[in-house]
Amino acid sequence: MILYMTWFSERGRELAARITELSLSVSYGFWQSRYGGHPAVSKIQIRERGNRSLPDFLEEAFAQQFPVIFIGALGIAVRAIAPLIRHKTVDSPVLVLDEAGQFVIPVLSGHLGGANELAQQIAESLHSAAVVTTATDVNGLFAVDVFARKNGLRVCNPEAIRHVSGKLLQGEIIVMAVDPACMSPEEMAELQPPKEVKLISWNEAQAEHAVDVWITKKEPQEDRKTLVLAPKTAVLGMGCRKNKSYNEIKQMIKTLVDSRKIDLDDIYALASVDVKEKEPGLQELAQHLRVPFVVFSAGELKKVPGDFTASAFVSRTVGVDNVCERAAVAAADGGSLLIHKQAMDGVTIAVAKREKIVLQFV
Repeated sequence: MILYMTWFSERGRELAARITELSLSVSYGFWQSRYGGHPAVSKIQIRERGNRSLPDFLEEAFAQQFPVIFIGALGIAVRAIAPLIRHKTVDSPVLVLDEAGQFVIPVLSGHLGGANELAQQIAESLHSAAVVTTATDVNGLFAVDVFARKNGLRVCNPEAIRHVSGKLLQGEIIVMAVDPACMSPEEMAELQPPKEVKLISWNEAQAEHAVDVWITKKEPQEDRKTLVLAPKTAVLGMGCRKNKSYNEIKQMIKTLVDSRKIDLDDIYALASVDVKEKEPGLQELAQHLRVPFVVFSAGELKKVPGDFTASAFVSRTVGVDNVCERAAVAAADGGSLLIHKQAMDGVTIAVAKREKIVLQFV
């Protein structure tokens, strides 16, 4: 995980060094696959300000939506980030620590960006206090935006989040409806929502209930108070030459987006072969997209059925004849291949469609 970190004293620098040694992560979607695989493991990489101005340093971080950690006064952080704040869906998670490491304060993008989650992890590791002020967290209530982030659901109308949270804070139960096209009633029956969430099927919602949250693949309705969550369905299978930079890999994504072959907001996961698990460009891309980076062994990829673009060179190099197409289908749990192998300047990509969704309340 890449963290942009700045400090203003020697004690701050020493605390930054301690944070570098921690194991930190933000959950951007549960996934499961009949073909195995596992989430890629990444170490903390600190981007320091060095001799750059603070505004330039922060502008770079916010452009990538990467976390920013200030070690120093909260007021400095607030004044510094104010010109960069756009919307909760795209803002960088921002945290502030005092230089003694006594308090960890999530300031911005606590839920969707994962700042609260990072603050809790850092505080636990440093034996300090996480100062979390979001009302649902303080009251131990269901946070629908965290639920969306952790389940790979796109928030179609984020302005409706406050309506859902408002009802919960008033002690009311919210009604969450799931379209049967996303999950069958039998699968829904196995879920264990918190007591403040009533889970029903789409048809029931239309017939009997005022709905607070809809999980559906359909277009958002006119009722702006109903929060619409759409399952992200596109899984990117990728391969690249060793040490391909993030910017070079991102150019391939930009080409597909510009040609309208994929929608950035619909990307659910990034997948590859396990020899690419520590490829910095792929790890950085997954963090920028805020999606899981999943890797499979060559043996696991060989078990994926389908008509794939074979390469003798790839087979000799990594032990399987195709990486991007097989990885995309595997991470989509056997979903259909939408875009076959595309190659450009040492980067390959394929796109599969995730047909089934997995929901968890945790």
